[in-house]
Amino acid sequence: MRRLKIAFLSYRSSPLSGGQGIYLKHVCEALATQGHEITLFSGKPLPILDKNIHVEEVDTPGYFETFLFKDRVEIFKALKHKSFLEIEDFLKTLLGVFTEPIFFGQRLLENKKFKDLKDSFDIFHDNQSISKYPRFMHKKLVTTLHHPIHIDRELDLRFEESFLSRLAIRQWYSFLDFQKKSLKQSRLVITPSHNSKKDIQKYFDFNSNAIEVLWNGINTLEYKNSIEYHFKYRLISIVSSDVPMKNLSNLIKGFALAKEQEPKLSLTVVGDIREKNKNLISSLGLDSSIRYRSKVSNEELLSELRSSDIGISASLYEGFGFPLIEMISSGLPVIASERGSLPELMGEAGLSFNPDDAKDLCAKIINMVNDVQLREDFIQKSIQRRGDFFGWDEYAMKLTELYQKITNGHI
Repeated sequence: MRRLKIAFLSYRSSPLSGGQGIYLKHVCEALATQGHEITLFSGKPLPILDKNIHVEEVDTPGYFETFLFKDRVEIFKALKHKSFLEIEDFLKTLLGVFTEPIFFGQRLLENKKFKDLKDSFDIFHDNQSISKYPRFMHKKLVTTLHHPIHIDRELDLRFEESFLSRLAIRQWYSFLDFQKKSLKQSRLVITPSHNSKKDIQKYFDFNSNAIEVLWNGINTLEYKNSIEYHFKYRLISIVSSDVPMKNLSNLIKGFALAKEQEPKLSLTVVGDIREKNKNLISSLGLDSSIRYRSKVSNEELLSELRSSDIGISASLYEGFGFPLIEMISSGLPVIASERGSLPELMGEAGLSFNPDDAKDLCAKIINMVNDVQLREDFIQKSIQRRGDFFGWDEYAMKLTELYQKITNGHI
């Protein structure tokens, strides 16, 4: 296998900032383990990676570390060089546009390390920045697109009634028009599910032959034989962040209906919860029945999964549902939304439900709780389904094959 020199590009990269950051950490480390030379060019927040991976910070103003007008003005005033780029970035930020992915490509070109090394890289791999990159990069450019952010915009608009707030949402997501043009620079797009591929074709009008579906990796060895088979009426859901897409309010309502029929039920939500949903929990009298934990370590997450009986993934959309994979890999029977990639990932390991219908979720919970044979069948199917997933090392091998097709001129 030829050792490749790969530049990863990411406008922000913290492994604590969601699926994109987690993906970047694992794939960079897996590729480096296979002997490739990895350099990550990223804006803040930066990731914590193995020492054999070079991390180069791309200077960014940091406007989105705060949402206070006064703070952003002070950030701009403190800039040493107020170029046209800086002025445009500042003004668009004040107008409510999320500018980080728009200007990342230009900021990358100003990075001294990138200028020195740009001609030495075999592959440029963009992690959903979808910024405008110079022409010399295009024939070597791979983009990982986890899912089209257009869907986030649609869901945010769907759950916002205020005219001014809806206007602000449209302005924030205006970078998507820029990305639609920019994606066409890429030689190849990597996406983690067939559902995401379909949506990329829809929203980006991108050539389907240049989109490769590659499931994300997961270390299934951590999850093997982890559950306790004594039924304790414990449900679990992993939401990471409480945004409309995660559909937590309908999950809470469905659980409330199920608890009326089966009072022994409890629910653990792993992730941050907004005040709105905390108030919903209290208004339904569920404070003692719903427990929520944010920012858990991997060991703590495994412990929570081990002590649970049924996993629930209620999202209105997922490009690739890591939480669902984690629950299945633990051997849990699952109840999953019928939207996005979740049916594709779940296979026959559980029950699907309409995420807009709390009563449907309630019915599926009660069915799973009361039917012991059904539950045990799904436990076995989850264990079987775990064998279809693979680790980041295998992911890196599959990715390397695609890189080599590009470098050999076969893509």
